[in-house]
Amino acid sequence: MTRISLIACAAGLGLVAGAAQAQDAATDGRIDIGAREYRNSCAACHGMEGKGDGPLADQIGIEMPDLTTIQARSDGVFPYARLYDIVDGRAEVKWHGSREMPVWGDAYRAEAPWYVGPYMTQADAEAYARGRILALLGHIHELQEE
Repeated sequence: MTRISLIACAAGLGLVAGAAQAQDAATDGRIDIGAREYRNSCAACHGMEGKGDGPLADQIGIEMPDLTTIQARSDGVFPYARLYDIVDGRAEVKWHGSREMPVWGDAYRAEAPWYVGPYMTQADAEAYARGRILALLGHIHELQEE
C-alpha cells in the first residue's frame, strides 16, 4: 500500500468519524467507526445486536443469519478474509441473494472522492473502502458470543 493510500484511508476514516461524532460519542469520548458502519449498513436486516432480527428482516423473504455465532460456526475462528469478501462484494452468499444487495465495497469506493479529495487515485479509493470494511468487521467480531 502506498503512503498516499494510507494517508487517504486515515483521512477518510477521520472525516467519517468526525461527521458522526455527535451521534456516536461514547461516555469515554471514543467514536466506534465499526459500530457506526454496522448501524448504518447492516442493522436494518441483521438487527442491532446481530441476531438477525432487524426491522427489515421479515421483508427479505429468507431467514437472516445470526451474526453473533459466525465464529462458533467456523470452528472457533473468526473468518475475516471470507467476511471481507462478502462485505466487499467479491463473494456471493445465499442470504444476500443476487448482488443487488448493497455491495458495500462498491459503495465505499464510490463515495471515496468526496472524503479523500480531487487527487484521489484508484489505490486511494481501495484504501478508503478497506478501512471502512475492516472497521465494520471489527465490530462484528466484537458481537461474537463466547
